[in-house]
Amino acid sequence: MITTIHQYLDLYPVDPKSEKVIVGTIHPHDTANFKIPFFYGSKLSLWELLQRASGGEIGQPITLQGVLRFLRRHKIAVSDTVRECRRTSTAWADSDLIPTRLNTELLHQIRNSKIREVLFMSGFGKTNAFKLFYVDMLGRKITSDIRHQREVQLEPDVFGRSVKLSVLYSPSGAANIALAQSAIYRQNQSKYAHSATPLYDFKVDYYREKFELSVRK
Repeated sequence: MITTIHQYLDLYPVDPKSEKVIVGTIHPHDTANFKIPFFYGSKLSLWELLQRASGGEIGQPITLQGVLRFLRRHKIAVSDTVRECRRTSTAWADSDLIPTRLNTELLHQIRNSKIREVLFMSGFGKTNAFKLFYVDMLGRKITSDIRHQREVQLEPDVFGRSVKLSVLYSPSGAANIALAQSAIYRQNQSKYAHSATPLYDFKVDYYREKFELSVRK
């Protein structure tokens, strides 16, 4: 069993001017070969998807400077729910995590910012980001309605203003099977009937909407 300590939380705290924050669990244990030294820097699937969704704002090749510039421009922060964990394997899956220290500082950072929406990269499993935040940090219960809607609106007394919590469909290709079976994809499937990569094109549009991006002309 190995212990992973988060490498980026203290380097990149939530900017008080941020209006949205992307929240995951914790990065893979070995960060030495990350393509960029940052959240989701291992395979860049999130940043490649947002690069497409924004019409190329991050730039090619994807660099740390390009990602940080994109985040500042759109007032988006990035954080995680786990500061330290043990792992039952060297894989990156949330199911292999045993959190030993949660990032409770995130609650204070949200309270002291302009964040109006938290976008979670994983959902309702025991060690998924939303569950760790909503149940373990806020002490609340996940209802069947939250699972169905994949979102919940927090009342103003939690953070001093109303904050929406949303669980995103993963940008990873490993999540494509579940996405293909989801109601939201089936409802929109006809739009991508002539696409060679319908699931990916759907995710581009989905992330463009969730992050309120517009393609620059």
